[in-house]
Amino acid sequence: MHTNPFIREVLELAASGRKRQALDRLKRLQSDAPDDLELHLLVGGLSAEVGDTDTARSHLAAVLARQPTHFGAASTMDGLLRRAGTATNRVTLWRRFVAAAPGDLRGRIHYIDALLAAGDVAAADEQRGQLPLDGADPAVHLALAQTYHQAGIERVATNHYRQYLAQAPEDRDARRNYAAALQMLGELDQAAQIYEALLADEPGDHQALVNLGTLRKEQDRLDAALELYRRAMLSRRRRPAPAEIAAAGAHPGARTTTLHSLRLEREQLAHLADAGVAVEGGARLVAAYDALIDELGDAGGRRITLTPAQFAPIGEAMQRLLYVEETPALEGGALNPALDYAALEAEFLNGPPGLVVVDDFLRPEALLALRRYCQRSTVWFGYGKVLGYCGAYMQDGFGNPLLLQLAADLRQRLPRVVGPHRLNQMWGYIYDSQMSGITAHADPAAVNVNFWIVPDEANLDPARGGLVVSTREAPAEWDFQDYNNRPGVLEAFMNESEQVRVPYRCNRMVMFNSNLVHKTDAFRFRPGLTNRRINVTMLFGDRRGGDAPAP
Repeated sequence: MHTNPFIREVLELAASGRKRQALDRLKRLQSDAPDDLELHLLVGGLSAEVGDTDTARSHLAAVLARQPTHFGAASTMDGLLRRAGTATNRVTLWRRFVAAAPGDLRGRIHYIDALLAAGDVAAADEQRGQLPLDGADPAVHLALAQTYHQAGIERVATNHYRQYLAQAPEDRDARRNYAAALQMLGELDQAAQIYEALLADEPGDHQALVNLGTLRKEQDRLDAALELYRRAMLSRRRRPAPAEIAAAGAHPGARTTTLHSLRLEREQLAHLADAGVAVEGGARLVAAYDALIDELGDAGGRRITLTPAQFAPIGEAMQRLLYVEETPALEGGALNPALDYAALEAEFLNGPPGLVVVDDFLRPEALLALRRYCQRSTVWFGYGKVLGYCGAYMQDGFGNPLLLQLAADLRQRLPRVVGPHRLNQMWGYIYDSQMSGITAHADPAAVNVNFWIVPDEANLDPARGGLVVSTREAPAEWDFQDYNNRPGVLEAFMNESEQVRVPYRCNRMVMFNSNLVHKTDAFRFRPGLTNRRINVTMLFGDRRGGDAPAP
């Protein structure tokens, strides 16, 4: 507890959530003591927490100018520089720290991390070589393992994970991360053994289930992958008990959502009731959603954090699995047998840029079954798409035997285009009729297969509503994880390229080279769940590597 009663009061105010009020009081106090380093540190830290980056950096710099080895100030400044993406400034910060305190291993590890972020692996390795690692505290090996793992240098990371785990074998997080690093190195059998041992002790370990599912997917064992992903979804998304709802309500992250996600959840509950599917408390939940949506008004597509009182009546349903439609494989396959698959392959391979459009893609039975699965299954957990759509992803439980059958059918029917590639990723998107779709992006795969499943009558603009695809391939050196977070760059790239506009049609499939930048076309669909635009996407193969196991 702080000895200064005024500062103690201010810190208690900040801890209660009134951070800006606490900050104002600290600034008034500082005006009478402008050289007080403790006040500089407190103002800098609180300013960082409320998002006032310039003020935070100014006050932290004042501390570091007089005490360059103040680890608290340096680490807070490092966080600000990291968020700003200024790796060079991070290197300078920690170089000064290490020069002033060469024996402080915390500073050296942060220096190594900054060097790796700046791309100077040789300098990072040189610093690592200077560390006194013989007989070092196991925490030093763990910190180095995490640092190199985060930098994507798994060979070094696994070495330090091994040395740490030799002394701390019960650390589940480290064991899981060690397995993830092995997985990235292609040591799949060894990684799988670690995941399976973790799951034997704790069957509901969500991240181990997801990572092992991804590993089985990498081995092209899709049935096993889908079952592991299903277990992961149940572990994380099952309907909570009343006590769990109250506990979740104490955490703002559990109460964060979007208005379009709330509308979708409400529409699915009403749709299930109309279809005769019993969901416990369904009518009560629909009424609670109606009241909340009316209260929120026009929140647009931004994320919103519900109050505990707003969350409590819907906490058992929000982003939870209430129902999943059983969707078995079909006798005779999922694809339309009348299509000329050899001609489709020839068109894709011989007609740049590698794009074909196929109508009547699925057999009618498969189309209806997938539509029912998407409209009834409460698996749309990807709520945070600010433009107004919700996502459902393979690693979060999106998938069923019919979709796996479809993936296998495509590989068999299109042996030269899809056949050589395993299913890398799969998702569905469902759109709010009042909002818009996905901006320009590209995918780290070899072949995209995208198809639409809602009847044409839902589409109010038959000339639009589908997909726009650039005919110019993105440069091979592009890192899509970076560029997909910079939509303006990709939009400009598309505008400089010839484009193909593919209008929306039910049961239309668009297959194209994944290097082609693409986006959702402008659309106008009728309101209501059964009219919501839905697309399913499958990615086959890897551009420069698929989805990574989460550390």
